[in-house]
This record gives sequence, structure tokens and C-alpha cells, in this order.
Amino acid sequence: MNINNQQDSFKVFLSYSAHDIAKKQSQGICSTEATKKVYLNSLATYAVDYYLNCMSFETVKDRDSSQNPWMQTFINTADVEVKNIGKIECFPVSQNTKYCQIPQEVASDRIAYIFVQINPSLDEAHIIGFTPNVNVQSAPTIALNQLQSVDNLLEYLTQKEQAAIVNISQWMQELITEGWQNLENILNPQQLAFVRSRQFSITQARKIDLGLQLDSTPIALVARVASENEDTINMTIQACPLESTYLPQGLELIVNDENGVSVLNATSREHDNWVEVTLSAQVGEKFSVDICLGESKVTQEFIV
Repeated sequence: MNINNQQDSFKVFLSYSAHDIAKKQSQGICSTEATKKVYLNSLATYAVDYYLNCMSFETVKDRDSSQNPWMQTFINTADVEVKNIGKIECFPVSQNTKYCQIPQEVASDRIAYIFVQINPSLDEAHIIGFTPNVNVQSAPTIALNQLQSVDNLLEYLTQKEQAAIVNISQWMQELITEGWQNLENILNPQQLAFVRSRQFSITQARKIDLGLQLDSTPIALVARVASENEDTINMTIQACPLESTYLPQGLELIVNDENGVSVLNATSREHDNWVEVTLSAQVGEKFSVDICLGESKVTQEFIV
């Protein structure tokens, strides 16, 4: 079975640099089989790291423990860590591979599993697809013809990146979640005039992307926090356009409780400059905010 004929892939040329890294990774291993395993794992992680960097995802370098070849002979892992998102496990496969088993040691703390088809001459790698999660109760077997496409991987990672949980209690201690900025750094003067209608102790904003639904027009999610007392905070959550005057009509802002039940919502109308919801939350309470337009959705999680 040639997997490349069945689903989209991303081709990576395995350069001398890739093989030099693989040789260093596999040096000092006595077993021929283990040497080959570590070598192929290294080529697979090289290809995935290259692909992620091409797609503007920052990966964590110099992870000595996971790159230790002696350890890799005992633990069948080959992961790439994406900054602020999590670890992705990489699986080298051949053109004739139909199924791949996920080792139990990597079945619980990975955000995705990517499969990399390496050609017999070891000069090309094709990232053929991924699966986002597995059953951690067993060592699951993945059918490679059922993988999600590489295009879906980008959307999946973007959603993971944008959904990094915001800890409001840390904000109160001036520890701001990465990716969030002061209003002055993200909004233009006209938008600042619209959203600065009330005084809050903390106001932060971040850029979100709803994809083609907005024709690549970015939206800002604004979180405004006022401390009521030691146990309760009041918040206003707003969405506003970054590069245009008005929000697209029909953009929804939905607040969900920790069980995923919708408790508040607001929808933009024609010529709305922003849309907002106001809420109170107790210390320790969790909730999430969905920003929706058509079939596109970005979710931001919060904990007080």
C-alpha cells in the first residue's frame, strides 16, 4: 500500500545534516536493531521539527533526556516538543506499513501522534498524517489509512496553542499568560477608544484567528478583570476587530461553565465595533469562552 496516494503529505528532504544528527544519536549502541530504530526515529523527528518550523511553530531544542541514545534503546520514544503546546510523538514507517502500535509509555502525555514515511534510500521523508489522541488503557493500534490529514494538523495545533489556559489569580500577581499583551500593544487608537469605557484593574488582549471565515482578518479577544473581594472577581470578555472598524455580523461570544454548559452569550450585529459578555467568578472556578463564526471556533479556557 502506498500511503502517499491515499492522503496528503508534506515532503522533507533528509539532508546530510539530518543524517549527521541521526548518526550521533545512534552511536555507541551495540544492538543492530536498536541502532536502526534510533536512527529512523531521529530522521522522523528531524522531518517533523523541520515541518513545524516551516509552519511557524516554535519547537523546544536541546532536550538531553529525550535525545539520549542509551535511553532510547529501552524506551521506544521519538518526540518533538512544541513550545506552549506540548509533545508530539513521531513514528517512522515504510511505504508498506498498514498499522502502527502506540507504546504505552507515550500513550498518555502526547498531544498528537505524527506518522512519517521514510523512503528506502533514506533521502526523503513524507509526513503522511496524524491522530490526536489514543486510548491510554492499552497499547492501541493505528490504521494508517485512517489518519487525519496534514492540513488538519495545522488547525489542530493552532487551536491547542490558542486554548492555553489563563490563570486569572496569576494575572493578579502580574504573571501574565504568554501570548497576552497590553491593549496598547495590540489595538489601534480607534479600537482603544471603543473598549476603554470602564476602569478595570487588569486588561489584557490576545490575537485570535478564525481562519477563512474571516478572510484572514484577525480578531482580538480582550479580558478585563476587576477584583470584587478575595473570593470573587468580575470580568468583561470582549471581541473586537484588529484591522477593520466592524466585527463580522454573526460572530458569537459564548461563556461555558466547567462542565461545558453555555451560561452566557452575545452575538455581533451589523456595524458592531465589539461584542462582550460580563460575568462574576469565584476563586478556583473554571470556565471557557468560545469565539465562533460559522463553522469556525476558537476556545479559550480560564481559571480564577
